[in-house]
Amino acid sequence: MVGGADGAVCDGGLMITAVIAARAGAAVLVNGMPARRNAEGLFEVDVLLDGPHNRLEATDATTGAGETVTVYVFWRAWRTYRFTVDDFIRSFQNLNEHRDVYGSIFEDPYLGLFRDAHLLYGSRVHINAFYGTDDGAFDLSMMTDRFRPEFEANADWLSFSFHALREHPDQPYRSAGYETMKRDCMRAVGELRRVVGDAALRDTTTLHWGASNLEGARALRAMGYRALCGYFTFCRGEPHYEGCYEQGEPIVSYYLKQEQVANLEHRCFWVDTREDIVFARLHMVLNAGDLTADRVAPFLDALYARPAESGFIQMVIHEQHFYPDYTAYESDYRERIMEMARWMQEHGYRPVSLSDVIAAPGPAV
Repeated sequence: MVGGADGAVCDGGLMITAVIAARAGAAVLVNGMPARRNAEGLFEVDVLLDGPHNRLEATDATTGAGETVTVYVFWRAWRTYRFTVDDFIRSFQNLNEHRDVYGSIFEDPYLGLFRDAHLLYGSRVHINAFYGTDDGAFDLSMMTDRFRPEFEANADWLSFSFHALREHPDQPYRSAGYETMKRDCMRAVGELRRVVGDAALRDTTTLHWGASNLEGARALRAMGYRALCGYFTFCRGEPHYEGCYEQGEPIVSYYLKQEQVANLEHRCFWVDTREDIVFARLHMVLNAGDLTADRVAPFLDALYARPAESGFIQMVIHEQHFYPDYTAYESDYRERIMEMARWMQEHGYRPVSLSDVIAAPGPAV
């Protein structure tokens, strides 16, 4: 649940309407309160959610049958947004090559772009970094740490986490075991800690391709990652997914099952209570080939009209599309980011850290 997207914010918390399917003659209670039958033949009752975790128990008073669910409220998520970068490594390489020339990390053109968005619109960016380049010419163990004080000084809006060892192969962790994931994550995070400092690290990430089995996700959780981001949608014949996914298969969805992805596809969060992992949906890929800068605002306008999806908006862009030597270079890369940040500011959305959103202790009303 994300604030006003899912209910009425009041002094005591968030008032929602719980809807229950039950047999025709049932006497349904939710947390002891009688439910009424609605026009669709379902039962409903207004329930106050007064904490971050709320236990709702529906019972049939005539038979004793019942079901229990945990409903999460992300109090700090309402009307906020988060912007992330995937596949990040080239800017680190450039900074290292110019370590005796640059006086600031923002002399790197890519990081300078995000500093501009921050100064103009207050935007933040979270970066999911590779350990190294595909060709082996550079990895984080080679990266200078001379810029660490500046990374730490800007850690409130510029943050980092582990993405993968490198860009290829595709979906590198789809079948990887616990130890493989742990090894790669430790290797990258150890160097990131040296390069950018602890203050710039976060406990949330988007794994490369959002592809892992349960054991891999458990390794990430054990490494301290509390939230995993992905697309949480289905392959519907998109050409760029040919050879990677079967038609109708969940994409960028970790180990989640079809019904869980189907739910999250139209919302912002889903929590695996058994594994203690928050899954957060990425609503928009800013480097999508058909999403030119002039189409960013219309896309966000359409998303805004769907409250359950847009209470908290997450977007991602991939670093390599910024560079003219990349095969899928996008000349309006900068304009796409600026259009996004401008739209967010004009529509009253605040930039946030996902770490702060999932750490909210209780109602912020």
